[in-house]
Amino acid sequence: MRMEQHIDSSKFINQVTELYAAALDETIALLKSSEKGHYIAIPNWEDEVAAISWDDVPISIWGVGLNDEDHICVKAFVADVGYGHSEEDFPQEWTDITIEKINASSFPELYRFVADNIDKAMSKEDADNIEWE
Repeated sequence: MRMEQHIDSSKFINQVTELYAAALDETIALLKSSEKGHYIAIPNWEDEVAAISWDDVPISIWGVGLNDEDHICVKAFVADVGYGHSEEDFPQEWTDITIEKINASSFPELYRFVADNIDKAMSKEDADNIEWE
């Protein structure tokens, strides 16, 4: 008698979803652990995070923070202005990403940004005063 083999078609989708959630959780933990502040803003092209918004708008994130609700928020601009997108396609102020603002595939890169720059953590007020170069 031949045994039926069960194929889990969502096996890798579930693993990737868990990885993205873990990256977001670790990003939150890193920012929470910083004694200097819970925001990081890097005002140059060298370390921006290329991401995709939930509406498939390419964005460049240059600030990542942890707001009062312990949610990750980002400061970004639309990277593709003039190529089918406008600045209004993504908020330019600190935006809570838990409200489905950026694609989860960007979470590992947000973690990298925070991990690489945790020594530059600052207050929200200081991050707000940084100008993009």
